[in-house]
Amino acid sequence: MFSLPQFSLYSLWMILIPAIATACIGMLVGNALRGCRIEDVDHTNLKVTIISTLPVLALIGVSVVTPIVTGAFFGIGCALELLALVVYVFAVAAFVKARRGVTAVGIYRLSRNPMYASQFLLFAGFVFMAWSASAMTGLLAAVSAAGNAAVTHWMVLGEEKFLARKYGEEYIAYRNKVPRYFGFRRQEQPGGEDSRRI
Repeated sequence: MFSLPQFSLYSLWMILIPAIATACIGMLVGNALRGCRIEDVDHTNLKVTIISTLPVLALIGVSVVTPIVTGAFFGIGCALELLALVVYVFAVAAFVKARRGVTAVGIYRLSRNPMYASQFLLFAGFVFMAWSASAMTGLLAAVSAAGNAAVTHWMVLGEEKFLARKYGEEYIAYRNKVPRYFGFRRQEQPGGEDSRRI
């Protein structure tokens, strides 16, 4: 018989909400230390804000009804969450160090979007944690996380256009040299960026 999950105080929201809050606080601290906003102007677009918030709200919804169940999957999830935090801290620190212009120092020499890569790691870790509780909550978390990854990638593509317009050749040279997320650098295609680079 199919039954809906029940709300419990001892559920994954106790992990997900503080992780999201930490990212928001990191963004605010980074903005203050750098002297300008980390986000580009597209983040003030209401449509983009609504679309990007929906998958996160879905993950929060899943977290509320997913009990914390320790085990191997939960341990993998915790390791991914910790890795996400480390990547995020290095990304904010490099962003602050760069001060203005194209950020190409620190972890940004390995990834053009380490903050988003840390978000992918955070939500992948959450999927493992949810899967530890049950296959159903794991599947719901996976669908929500995949939706978040798709929306985030869509936002990244928009940001790359914005940065190319704002910084011109400086950003285009950086884009052609550094992978979008983390991974191996592909050979540059004639005429610009290889859109298959991840």
